[in-house]
Amino acid sequence: MRDKLLSAWGRFTAIKSGWVVAAMLVLAVLAAISASRLKVTMRWSDLLPLEDPMVQEFDRIIKEYTNASNSIIVVQGPEHRIKEFAEAIVPKVESLTEYVERVDYRIDEDFLRQHGFMLAKAKDLKKTVGVFSDLNLIPLLTHINDNFEETYIADEEALSTKEKEDDAVRYLDGLQFWLQVMDRYVSNLHGGNSALADSAVDRFLIGDPYFISQDKKVLLIMVEPTFSIMEIDIAVASTDSIQAVLDRTLPEFPEVQAGLTGNIPLQRDEMVYSTKDLRTTSVVALALVLLFFILSFRMWTAPLLAGVNLILAIIIAAGVGAIFLDSLNIMTSMFAVILIGLGIDYSIHIISVYNERRVLGEDPPAAMQQTLLRSGAGIITGGITTSAAFFTLMIASSRGIKEMGLILGLGIVSAMITTLAALPAFLVLRERLVGRIRHWPPRPVSVEFKVLERFGEQQSRKPVLFLIIGILLTSFFVYQALHAKFDYNYLNMEPKGLVSVELQETMIEAFDLSPDFAMMTTSSIEESREIAEKAKKVASISLVESISEYVPSGSQQEKRSVHLQKIRHYLETNTTDRDLSENNLSGLIEQLERLDMNIYELGQLAFTGGQDKVDEKCKQIVGDPENPDDGSSILQLADRLRDNPESAASGLNLFQKQYTSPLREKAYEMANPQAIHLGMLPETIKKRFMNRDGNRFLITMYPKEMVWDFEFLRIFTRQLERIDPRISGTPPLMLRLIDYIGRDGLRATLLTILVVLLFLWLDFRSLKMALMAMIPLIAGGFWMVGLMKTFGMMFTLVNLMGVPMIVGIGIDDGVHLLHRYRVEGLTKTPIVLKSTGKAIMLTSITTMVGFGSLMLAKYRGFGSLGSLLVLGVFACFMTTVLLLPSIVGIMTRKGNS
Repeated sequence: MRDKLLSAWGRFTAIKSGWVVAAMLVLAVLAAISASRLKVTMRWSDLLPLEDPMVQEFDRIIKEYTNASNSIIVVQGPEHRIKEFAEAIVPKVESLTEYVERVDYRIDEDFLRQHGFMLAKAKDLKKTVGVFSDLNLIPLLTHINDNFEETYIADEEALSTKEKEDDAVRYLDGLQFWLQVMDRYVSNLHGGNSALADSAVDRFLIGDPYFISQDKKVLLIMVEPTFSIMEIDIAVASTDSIQAVLDRTLPEFPEVQAGLTGNIPLQRDEMVYSTKDLRTTSVVALALVLLFFILSFRMWTAPLLAGVNLILAIIIAAGVGAIFLDSLNIMTSMFAVILIGLGIDYSIHIISVYNERRVLGEDPPAAMQQTLLRSGAGIITGGITTSAAFFTLMIASSRGIKEMGLILGLGIVSAMITTLAALPAFLVLRERLVGRIRHWPPRPVSVEFKVLERFGEQQSRKPVLFLIIGILLTSFFVYQALHAKFDYNYLNMEPKGLVSVELQETMIEAFDLSPDFAMMTTSSIEESREIAEKAKKVASISLVESISEYVPSGSQQEKRSVHLQKIRHYLETNTTDRDLSENNLSGLIEQLERLDMNIYELGQLAFTGGQDKVDEKCKQIVGDPENPDDGSSILQLADRLRDNPESAASGLNLFQKQYTSPLREKAYEMANPQAIHLGMLPETIKKRFMNRDGNRFLITMYPKEMVWDFEFLRIFTRQLERIDPRISGTPPLMLRLIDYIGRDGLRATLLTILVVLLFLWLDFRSLKMALMAMIPLIAGGFWMVGLMKTFGMMFTLVNLMGVPMIVGIGIDDGVHLLHRYRVEGLTKTPIVLKSTGKAIMLTSITTMVGFGSLMLAKYRGFGSLGSLLVLGVFACFMTTVLLLPSIVGIMTRKGNS
């Protein structure tokens, strides 16, 4: 029945070729209209199932909180210049109101000035009260030492969490600046301006207001967008606009380097590079495939028609796919390149056999009938099994694999239909047109590969030898495959040299802060407080941002209020200023030396405990004990007091006079005992943590290290799950995606193999033949992974999807070979390899050329998939021509044909 239909269709397409071509072109136009609404998204979360609670939480956060997506300007250079650069560029970035909601590069000083002490813990306030009992320099420094020893030296848990480490660094930084200003007054370098003393007070009470690293060489500017990261076109335009501002401003600051990172710039880079890559690789793949086709068949019009046929198939597949999909994700966006590699195979079989029949003297209708009779069954079986293999991927939970299976399945069906419908009509129509122009029909060309025929003759004579060779090679590659490894770092999928990726590493090194954070929302401030407190105790978390930091609980505020009232009482009552003289400088020197020893001891504790940032900050102040040339700035200040006591006392009295008043006023204001409630928070803080409806509160948790080291990613994600299983964000989503793809990939691969086996059984009506067709596929799979390990490649999140794909791709060779055996007979190995062997070799090479174009992509994820598929196609071809004829030869010798 099938042969009759193929014969009739072959004759119809030859006789009514013009009508067939017209119908296919109309279908292509309709499909193109449908495909035009497809969008492209490069978000990894789009590969996960929509029903996953973590995905739902992530999508809700992205939609409701614009600050869940951000751009970060990383500024590097000397401290004074990067701060000047920040002041210069922030107004320019803020002027991009179409894209920028808010720019943060300093802490909210106004709120801290009014309520700063209420945000400190009660036990810390209790230790701090004495500092404000007397603001004169010697008692102030004495109480600072008392507080320092009680907080850091006597308390074994002083640096037990990342939050405590950061607090220690911030406190030391304020002390360092205070001492530096004191030194300038001692050295008479103050300029008589009280602004210097005022700035010392601010740094002492609030700290450095800029988002700056401990070494003062890296500054961060956070840009909150007006849009969601899901609006990719706006994300690209926003990043380009901010980059343009940077490019215009940087020449004014030659000592400064600045660049963009964060999830929006990274998304932009992924989108721009992948779009360019897909455009380039598609054109290169089509051009190389057609060039190889032209050189192999020694003609150019037929291969070009095959290219047109392939373009029709891609358009139709995209048009039908648009009915089921709204967008193409990071995986499905590659479907055109993959179809170029796969779809051209069917055309090769048609053109190869058609030319053979024309060389034998058959007219076009008869030649096309024979072509479809001899190749049509293999194309249909191959198309159905390959598309079924791809459609089977739709059982996967992850959208990435599911949608990849859908679009590639549709693509294979489209390529099969256009090859059986449009291509025969194109070939016959071509002959007619050329004949009318030249007045004689084109001379058909049939290219023979004698090497395959001779190889077939050798296999017919020594099938056992070739089978042993095949088994030995397969055993080696199985061993190699068992030792294949996985690269979990998704940043290794990005193009090399991306500034947005390099600056992520800069942020981690400078701030112990990764821009790839985790998030969750809560329904109340109390719930936020509970989650935040748990998160702060987790070693893998560097920073926790929550609205509960700005609205302490009622009980917390009551306890703190007691200490704040004491601070205010001291500030109101102890207002006597006592000048320093040469006689009492010894007391100040004693306290300076005591402070030096305290900071040195803290540095030793930090060094022993592995708190590197604290240790480094201590070394900046008291020197590196391992470097004798690196002296203590505190002891140097004490020496200056001894060397010139009269001048020093005069400078210190001026310093004391200029700092006591602002210190008293600002500390009094910060010690406001009034309870803080949500309505008191400034809008800038509310927008950071509250959704548009004001009923959900965002918590953000930043990892301490590069999150794409798999061991750290696994630890970080597990610790997040212990805090709350609802926590989402790029890191936990990525680990969830790896789990889904691994689980779905294995399940889909096994089911695909079963489905393919079932189709082959139905097609061949013989379980033995179906199992034989599976042998080169199974062996080829091991060869592929073994070759990958041999060449030093690793599995990645992208190329892992190629494993179930190769099941659909690799089955074709065995199917075509066995179909030809059924036509020619099992003893005709030389003839089978000479004709069909030539076709599957050409299809394998063209497929490898098509997939190989992905290796040209700058986006390394595409390159990793291309490399794996090239190895897979090569492996399946080699196992087909090496194992199948050998097995057939042994069966024939035993009389089992």
